[in-house]
Amino acid sequence: ENRLPLLDGAIHAFSNEMKAMGIWNSTAIIQTSDFGRTLAGNSGAGSDHAWGGNYMMMGGAVKGGQVLGNYPDVLTDDGPLILQRGRIIPTTSWDAIFAGIAEWAGVSPGSLGNVCPNLKKFPET
Repeated sequence: ENRLPLLDGAIHAFSNEMKAMGIWNSTAIIQTSDFGRTLAGNSGAGSDHAWGGNYMMMGGAVKGGQVLGNYPDVLTDDGPLILQRGRIIPTTSWDAIFAGIAEWAGVSPGSLGNVCPNLKKFPET
């Protein structure tokens, strides 16, 4: 069952309420998952936990329409960002995404390493 129209309606209603309250430009919504999924299926016709995933961010002050990170050009096990069974090596860390929110919320650049400890383990994008 396609639940995207339900999600779209809920986000639309929420954003309209935040706008009516005059706080939309001070609101950030982020959709995240605690793990990625493999590209290859498992024996139960599902997929297993993996590393690479996706996140969406929206809000009044969010500069939308951007994709951060690099999508793999090759999705087979021979691809440079693919490990066995379709586990994707992320090119952008979760910390890099969260760092923008942390700065927006007032975390100083000198304290970002405390909030986002893996920030320096990935190249800047």
